[in-house]
Amino acid sequence: MNRPRLVFAHYFGGSSRSWAALVDAIGGDIDCIVPDLPGFGGTPAPRDLSLNGYADAFSTIAGDTPFVAVGHSMGGKIALALAARRPVGLTGLILLAASPPTPEPMSDADRQANLDAFGNRLIARKNLGSIGSRLSPQALSIVVDDELRVAEPAWRWWLEHGSRDDISAATRCITLRTLVVSGDDDQVMGEATAPAIARGLTGATLRIVPDAGHLLPLERPQATAALIRDFIEV
Repeated sequence: MNRPRLVFAHYFGGSSRSWAALVDAIGGDIDCIVPDLPGFGGTPAPRDLSLNGYADAFSTIAGDTPFVAVGHSMGGKIALALAARRPVGLTGLILLAASPPTPEPMSDADRQANLDAFGNRLIARKNLGSIGSRLSPQALSIVVDDELRVAEPAWRWWLEHGSRDDISAATRCITLRTLVVSGDDDQVMGEATAPAIARGLTGATLRIVPDAGHLLPLERPQATAALIRDFIEV
């Protein structure tokens, strides 16, 4: 079977390492591209800190070979921004606990708390330990380390601008086959976000992973991988 490549865009605070368990579960017969988005994973922040700039970076990474974009949380919104351009080569979307095309559901108090928490290991461990309560101690240590490697301009851009951007008018034109996946206990996006994303996209299918939170690619890699394989093998 001639399967498309999968090109991944990780969550806010994550890195290429965020995908290790999921890629292992998907299997080596599928080509997976797992970059660090600019400003994450210890890379420098880009000059163009915008959704368009990150969509440009995603497009460059993906190239012209047919591919499916896989976006988690922040990466989901970046994948949507790319798909709205209808690029050559993009054949499908997989959105995992995705940030919506509308402003992300985040209170002003939570936004300010996240801004104030930049570079603070104790706060990162507390917050990620709550969000990722199903993670193993080793996985939790990795996600905490990744959060501390985010470049400050990229950190502030997402919280102050990217998460607030409304690109829903542009994403209404997306007609790609799309898989929208959410954990049944996503305390970051809430239970209404994934269904709303699916309703707003022609050709979207919604799947809910049981006993999973916001970090479902790390928490439930086997279940998430099974959904991805089913989607690309149709």
